[in-house]
Amino acid sequence: MADGLNYSVWRDEHNAILEGLKNKRFLMTFSGGKDSSLMLYFIQKAADEFGFSFETHAVPFPAYVLNAAATEKLNRYWKEGGIRIIWHPVSVPDENLKDAVEQKISPCLICNQTKKEVLMRFFKESQLPLSQTVIIVNYSLWDLVSATMEHILGGIYRDEKKIDWFKGKTPRERFIETSQRFYPLLTINRGLTVFKPLIKYNDQDILQAIQKYRIPITSTTCQFHEYRPKRWFAKYYHAMGLRYDYDSVLAFAKESLQLPDRSYFEQIDLKKYLSSVF
Repeated sequence: MADGLNYSVWRDEHNAILEGLKNKRFLMTFSGGKDSSLMLYFIQKAADEFGFSFETHAVPFPAYVLNAAATEKLNRYWKEGGIRIIWHPVSVPDENLKDAVEQKISPCLICNQTKKEVLMRFFKESQLPLSQTVIIVNYSLWDLVSATMEHILGGIYRDEKKIDWFKGKTPRERFIETSQRFYPLLTINRGLTVFKPLIKYNDQDILQAIQKYRIPITSTTCQFHEYRPKRWFAKYYHAMGLRYDYDSVLAFAKESLQLPDRSYFEQIDLKKYLSSVF
């Protein structure tokens, strides 16, 4: 990416998808991190150019990361650009994350489940017309590579006599869950559309764009971030100066890991997809 990642590069890469989603309603989750922040910046520009509306939803959890000072800073920046972040209150205390560690449960699992439950509750209560709704999910290319490595190390190479389950799922079920991330666009059961606009870009590209556009991101690091396997992988990628090619990653996953075809996910019942795969 000689000229670096910018809006023009991203728009040209996704022009056909954006043209096909005109007049739809986009919902995107916002965490204050680099991926969701850059995507919010791009989506705002695309909404004006391609003629769709969008909403930005966030769950301030853990509270010490997205505290009052942090959310005020983010609100102020995005409000100046005409964007209102909708913050959904959460009743789960940060102490639950520490308790999870003591119980030998990943605190990241508790965090993800908490955020998903809040957003899924909103989604259900809002009764949005599914055929006109697009959910944006901010996976990057490094997330796809990490999902591949996770399956090779924890799935293919696992000791069959010592199977560790992830979120109550077998390694194969976990792979199905991560496999849907490889496809930029999915229309589930002729209804809800799921769009992943960053899966073709490396971490370095995203960070450089954040710096170029001077977009603020959360400055407090989650004290439990080391519990996320993809963080361990990312440290290695950074240390080795690695960059990946989306087409090569996708081809490998299809040929060597038997990645399910896009149609497999699009035929899943929507309720099952949201509860077990999404």
